[in-house]
Amino acid sequence: MIPSPPTPAQPPAGAGHDSLTGLPNRPLFTHTLARQLPAAWPRASALLLIDLDGFSAINGLHGHVAGDAVLRQFARRLGLLAPARAAIGRLGNDEFALLLPAQVRQAGELAELIRTALHQPFDLPGGPATLTACIGIAACPADTDDPATLLRYAGLALQQARQAGIDRCCHFTDAMQRDHHQLEHALRHACAQGEFELYYQPKVRIDSGRITGAEALLRWNRPGHGQVAPSEFLPLLERSGLIVQVGAWAIDQACRQIAAWAKLGERPLGIAVNVACRQFADARLEDTVAQAIARHGIAPGLLSLEVTESAMMEDPGRSAATLAALRAMGVRIAIDDFGTGYSSLAYLKRFPVDALKIDISFIRDVTSNPDDAAVVDAIIGMAHSLKLEVVAEGVETEAQLAYLGRQRCDQIQGYHYSRPLPAAQLECLLRDDLRLGVPAGVGTAAERTLLIIDDEPNVLSALQRLLRADGYRVLAANGAAQAMALLARHPVQLILCDQHMAEMRGTELLDQVRRMYPDTFRIILSGHNDLGDIMEAVHRGALYRFYTKPWDNNTLRENIRAAFRHYWQLHGLAEPAPLLPAGA
Repeated sequence: MIPSPPTPAQPPAGAGHDSLTGLPNRPLFTHTLARQLPAAWPRASALLLIDLDGFSAINGLHGHVAGDAVLRQFARRLGLLAPARAAIGRLGNDEFALLLPAQVRQAGELAELIRTALHQPFDLPGGPATLTACIGIAACPADTDDPATLLRYAGLALQQARQAGIDRCCHFTDAMQRDHHQLEHALRHACAQGEFELYYQPKVRIDSGRITGAEALLRWNRPGHGQVAPSEFLPLLERSGLIVQVGAWAIDQACRQIAAWAKLGERPLGIAVNVACRQFADARLEDTVAQAIARHGIAPGLLSLEVTESAMMEDPGRSAATLAALRAMGVRIAIDDFGTGYSSLAYLKRFPVDALKIDISFIRDVTSNPDDAAVVDAIIGMAHSLKLEVVAEGVETEAQLAYLGRQRCDQIQGYHYSRPLPAAQLECLLRDDLRLGVPAGVGTAAERTLLIIDDEPNVLSALQRLLRADGYRVLAANGAAQAMALLARHPVQLILCDQHMAEMRGTELLDQVRRMYPDTFRIILSGHNDLGDIMEAVHRGALYRFYTKPWDNNTLRENIRAAFRHYWQLHGLAEPAPLLPAGA
């Protein structure tokens, strides 16, 4: 074998160290791989790709602070296990890489040590937790001496490990490459035989609840296999270059569908088509779009192209020119997966776009994670200041919808309204004019609303009975998750929260609430001797007051009345009338 040519000495743009773990990021690790592999040849090396199993569950159950702690702890453990001269990197959210100057057998032994290290408890706020990981291994020169190919082979091995379940390790084999080639051959056959089709996921305006458009999503019905998951074939379409051909077909089909719906007499419905990186860089894109519009005789404004931030930033100058040419035709442009890449106000002003689509990763925990909520709020505010529409992707719950509505997001798409549908099924939704319901209580603060949080059912019931008699609208939650969902759905002025709950401490929960809903008055009710913790929360602004258990009914009622009066005075508003006569 002949070693690969030397790589440039300077790292590529974007190369650096991950701010969370201190490890090299993907661009820097890839650069290191390209430099070290030829230098080590012909000595053996091995590349391990490590993907943590169920990491999203850590974020979901314990919050992103706990997830970040896990990543930092794992990075330290990986550093302690790695031998001298090994290179370590964090390639993505929960994916790590390790370049090992060793034989494949030693790589397998290290993989077992890594999996064993994950079985040792991680320190989390809610208590210790253990993890597992899937690991893919490829060897140089046994498998390949090319750095990019080695990374791809390790990725194929990791994919095989994931498909086998959790806590698995796989070495690259020629069979994986054969399967890869067979899938690519099947994709080429699919292009020739018309095995692809488009499904359409509705986009819905929050203020009217009506469908305003749809996103076209590619589906592959492979003979003998059924519908293949997009995650299995879309990356290969991109790598093979077939995405340019398939993307042109998708644009043409979308224009055909726009024209077909117009002939049925349905109200005009725009369709958005995703444009992949390679297709966006293709010089024929403008002609492809113009010819499809002319062929089907549609209004150009009914076609929207969704382009990712990363695709635009590969060549900003060319991207700006391409977008300007498309906009000159009348085509609408949206930035897809916004917030996951550059998210710069400077480039937003530079590129002629009409809409931003907030990535699903920020929507998933928007009602419970202050960091995600802050990102979403900032994107909506920035977009509206530039007169851009905002679409939230992956909306699956009423609480997410309610939060986005209160933040003045324009449109949503996701399973809360509809999954992606064949064209005929979407036509039924249009004919029936099925509208998205706005959750009750959204958009009005004309009631005195009190949220009580306590994981003791008897205490929760007693407080509800006591305080509902004073004419408040009382909401009740048995823990943090339910409380955050209620806050997303309802305007709340006062929160009365128990300090000692199994899920998390009240002061910790109210810290999160303070960041997301700073106008609320937050009160702790505690029966334990933890004054120090509570006073710290008061000093950092998480609490308005704290009261002790057991409480005196009359004193607590008067304190809550005084808090509501203070709230309305502070905001310069007249206090709403009680729902029931006091004492009823």
